[in-house]
Amino acid sequence: MKRTYLNLHQFLPILALASSILLKNLHATEIHVSSMTALQSAINNSSAGDTIILANGTYLNSSLTIGKNDITVKSAIPGGVFLNGAQYIEISGSYITFSGFQFTSGDIGSGYLIIVTGNHNVLTQLNFNGYSAKKYIAIAAGTQYNEISFCNIENKPVSAVTGCTIQINTSPTVVGYHKIRYCSFKNFPGPGGDYGNEPIRIGLSTEMTNVSRSIVEYCYFDNVGLGDGESISLKSTENICRYNTFTNNPEGMLVFRHGYWNVAYGNFFINGSGGIRIKEGANHYVYNNYFATSYADAVKLQYVAEYPLTNINFIHNTFVNSGEIDLGGSGPTGVTFANNIFKKNSGRIFNNSSGITSWAGNIYSGTLGISIPSGMTNVDPQLVINSDGYYGLSSTSPAIDVSSSSYPAILDIANIDDDPSILLDISGQARPITTTLKDVGCDEYTTGTITNHPLELSDVGPTYLISTGIKQEKEIPNSFHLFQNYPNPFNPSTKISWELPTNSWLTLKIYNVLGNEVATLVNEEKEAGYHSIKFNASNLPSGVYFYRIKSENFIDTKKMILLK
Repeated sequence: MKRTYLNLHQFLPILALASSILLKNLHATEIHVSSMTALQSAINNSSAGDTIILANGTYLNSSLTIGKNDITVKSAIPGGVFLNGAQYIEISGSYITFSGFQFTSGDIGSGYLIIVTGNHNVLTQLNFNGYSAKKYIAIAAGTQYNEISFCNIENKPVSAVTGCTIQINTSPTVVGYHKIRYCSFKNFPGPGGDYGNEPIRIGLSTEMTNVSRSIVEYCYFDNVGLGDGESISLKSTENICRYNTFTNNPEGMLVFRHGYWNVAYGNFFINGSGGIRIKEGANHYVYNNYFATSYADAVKLQYVAEYPLTNINFIHNTFVNSGEIDLGGSGPTGVTFANNIFKKNSGRIFNNSSGITSWAGNIYSGTLGISIPSGMTNVDPQLVINSDGYYGLSSTSPAIDVSSSSYPAILDIANIDDDPSILLDISGQARPITTTLKDVGCDEYTTGTITNHPLELSDVGPTYLISTGIKQEKEIPNSFHLFQNYPNPFNPSTKISWELPTNSWLTLKIYNVLGNEVATLVNEEKEAGYHSIKFNASNLPSGVYFYRIKSENFIDTKKMILLK
């Protein structure tokens, strides 16, 4: 047997690391406190490895500074502590975990609830609902490797000072590498438009050349477009948005606003959501995304003369009955569409042609709306609804193994685990290494482990918001709302969801195109809050159906399609 020996030079660093871990564990303490004053004192006197636990309850009008390193500050039970009123929390230390708190009532005007000025910190299991502040979380420029995960942000009041709920500032000299992941953003009221109330903003217009390398992944955006037209606003360079789901969000889009070399892949734009808007920047890559955006724009190139809109690439995306793709007129240059699928039953696919666009390996079914001389094959892609509720390739699809290699190399961002060779499809299943053997569109007709799918609310946000075992303040919607069913089209089951601001007796019924009632799903009093129900149509023929919700103060009807 061959033995491997470490020399003294190799052994000393290992011994030092082991010693530091041992010493930290020996001195680590779990400290329980029951007031904000005691919490601040415990933080000030803490040692590396300590966990400081605040008793459940509501604490008003307190400030907190976490300046020590390598400690955990958390609630006794996740979601059991409410920090309301005029709060201000600064996390200036590093390697801090801040977890389990809720912010549900308060008004701090133009202030920030939480500002992070240290590095390698994790803010997790936080809930922000209806709190009035300019920003909820701000990550300072010059910091690195901070993470916001499993948080929920919703109902920022219209009356609150204008400002995004999460702001990552960037530096011209320090690359950030921050992450926002597994967070939910829901129900932002307001007039819509670009007014600065984005759920997430990375950078500022003055920071557009700063290299950020921040990632937004596995986040869920539902009905946030009335707060601002930009669900995510990228205003810096080298950021990635991946594996996110945008649902029921017709007024909101993922926006490449200012900046360069930004990437979006593996995202789902479904249930009438807006897609991607690119404005005031260049050198962007959009690949492996699924667009089923209905009437909202799937893509909008928005040219501004001050900033050249060039080298914009759409590769291996699938567009199914999506809104129009606005090519931006004569302004944008160097735009490439390669190996995409476009299927649309009515209306045009493209508008506002620039004439300065390259096309290669695309497949379409429907009305183009513009003249495209080559690189676009008119054939039914033969899509079918898969087990995750979106359209993928059937075994007989002409999109299999026919991709073109005629597109620019995709950006590979340094020190980021991205996928510039498109070795995975949107579901996370493997694609061939050889470009011309890949399938057209975002889906590869193959088998393997699925690691990505359209997210639901239960996949993201604080675990205590979906747990039945924890008592918490109840989230009450501001208004009645009936959501678009998902998936749609469906076979044979779909989910119908709605929100109630008050306890109400309501009915939810299904009708066919002749107006005949075919099913009653609900006929009872429901409590205020979010509700959903599954509708199984296995006994009904394919066709168009309508579902109608009715209460004393609200009535709404939406259309759905059963395809067998």
